[in-house]
Amino acid sequence: MRSGLFVMSAGLVALAAACAPPSPETPAAETPSAAEAAAATPRPITLPVSLNAVMVALVDHASEPLWLDAYEPPTTEAGWRAAEHHAYQMAVGGKLIQLAGTGPNDATWVADPKWISMSDEMSAAGMDALAATKAKNVALLNAAGDRLVAACEACHIDYKLGLPSMGIYKSPDYPVPER
Repeated sequence: MRSGLFVMSAGLVALAAACAPPSPETPAAETPSAAEAAAATPRPITLPVSLNAVMVALVDHASEPLWLDAYEPPTTEAGWRAAEHHAYQMAVGGKLIQLAGTGPNDATWVADPKWISMSDEMSAAGMDALAATKAKNVALLNAAGDRLVAACEACHIDYKLGLPSMGIYKSPDYPVPER
C-alpha cells in the first residue's frame, strides 16, 4: 500500500509540474528560426525563361515532328524512338507551362483555369502520342496528333493569335532531320 501511495504522490507531483508555468531556467518551447520557417514554407517555382521560350524551345520542337510522324510514320527503330522522345516532351511540356516564367503575361496565364485546362489537354495528347509510339500504331499516332493540333490551336486563339515566336530562334536542326 505504501508503494502505491508513493507512485500516486509521484504522479501528482509530475502532473503539477507539467501544469506549472515554466521557470526562468526552463526554456519555453523553441520557436523556429526565420531560416527554418522559410524552408518549411513552400515557395513557388518560377521558370528561368518565359513561357514563350518554353513553347519555342520545347513544345514547338517536339510537336511539329510528331505531327509529321502522324502523316508520314517512322520507318526505322530510330524514327520511332525519336517520336517517343517527342511524345514525352509534349506530355511534360503541358505540365511545365503551368508554371509562370519571366514573360510579361506568364503569371496571368498560369493563374487562368482555362490555361491550365488547355495545357492539361496538351499533356494528355502527349500521353496518347506516347502510347501510340510505344505500340508503333500509326492510327493512334494520327489521332494523338489531331488531338494535339486541336489543343494547340485552341490555346493560341485565346492567348497567342498569329503563333509568333517573339524573336526566339528555333534550333538549326529544326524540324528534326531525316527520320
